Amino acid sequence: MASSQAELIAEAQLQVALQAVIASGLDSKGNPNLSLRSAAKQYGTTKSKLTARWNGRRTRAEAHESQQKISSAQEIVLKDWIKAMGIRGIPLTPAAVAEYTSIIIDQPVSEAWTRKFRARHKDLKARWTTGLEACRAKALNRTQVSEFYDILRGLITEYGIKMRDIYNMDEKGIQLGVGKHTLVLVDRDQKTVHQVEDGNRELVTVIECICADGSFLPPSVIYKGKRRDLEWGRNNPCNARYVTRQIVMIMHS
Repeated sequence: MASSQAELIAEAQLQVALQAVIASGLDSKGNPNLSLRSAAKQYGTTKSKLTARWNGRRTRAEAHESQQKISSAQEIVLKDWIKAMGIRGIPLTPAAVAEYTSIIIDQPVSEAWTRKFRARHKDLKARWTTGLEACRAKALNRTQVSEFYDILRGLITEYGIKMRDIYNMDEKGIQLGVGKHTLVLVDRDQKTVHQVEDGNRELVTVIECICADGSFLPPSVIYKGKRRDLEWGRNNPCNARYVTRQIVMIMHS
């Protein structure tokens, strides 16, 4: 871990030095105004490495890019997406990462490739998930619930909000055939790994919406789609409109 961090820092210093030399421009003889020796000393790198990079030598990752299934740029995007999904509570298993990668490049990718991918990106780690419902249960206590309703009651009184303008909307994700703990890839700095949906499992979502006056909308059940409708990508495909009256939505975490 320490050696990989040192390599990342050294590469960053080298890149900063190289950019500084490029930004300095060239003199009448075609030499950089900021000498390679001065730049190397100023930014904490070596003149030999900076000279090699100035002369066009590629980074180690770039040199091996032709041997990789996906490009370095694609790997960075994939890595950032894995981190984002983990933070959202939808961490990806190695099998899921391999499956999505195979879709990107349109050829089979094994879990062995995922292990090598993780080895190349030290800021990813494999961790076992914990149940999100247990964490929510700990946060549900008399003090916090009372405080929430005290604030809500104050807002209703202050703004004269009617019961017909107060709604509750919530969703429940039902995972089909998911175990309690799953090995997933997440950001190395992520402390807790909650799992709402496994990226390689089917998720059925149930949505409810009720009004404080007793009326309600029929529950909606969302299943896995068979195909993507291009119309969904258009802004406001249903021509939805809004009303000016004040509405309070109570969102359960």
